[in-house]
Amino acid sequence: MLSKPIQVLFVCSVLIFFAACGKKAENPQAAAAKTATQAAAANDAGVKIIDEVLAAFDQCVAQAAALAKDKPEAAVLLPQLEKLYADTGVKMAALNARFLALRDQDIFAFRAANGYMTDNRPQHVFAKDSALSQAIAYYNFEKGEQAVVDMLSVKIVRLLDDAVKQ
Repeated sequence: MLSKPIQVLFVCSVLIFFAACGKKAENPQAAAAKTATQAAAANDAGVKIIDEVLAAFDQCVAQAAALAKDKPEAAVLLPQLEKLYADTGVKMAALNARFLALRDQDIFAFRAANGYMTDNRPQHVFAKDSALSQAIAYYNFEKGEQAVVDMLSVKIVRLLDDAVKQ
């Protein structure tokens, strides 16, 4: 008589054990798929931030080239460049905040974004050099305006660096 309730109890405990193990077996697969999706989304977010940084830099370079195109006097050009760089600096500071937030959220996505920046930065700086080379040469060799040359060659690149400083 005592054996029948023990058998029922044993069967129930085995069923509960298998039910509990079955649920756990499904969760790692679902968690792995969810983690992979989240990692891909984080990497995409990092690449998107870097693309926005590079686009803002390219836009600033194009505007600086447009300002220097007609070769105005340094006294006219410097305040225009300072205003342009200040406006772009605000954008870059906002992008830097997003960049640092990515570091706090997902270090691996942050490192991937850093790698993406390392791979793409030289092309954009080279494009800057190509776009501004005539203006830099004019203000350096013909006018001797080192302040303008510094603004067009060094300070504009600092904007790019400010967007990804850590």
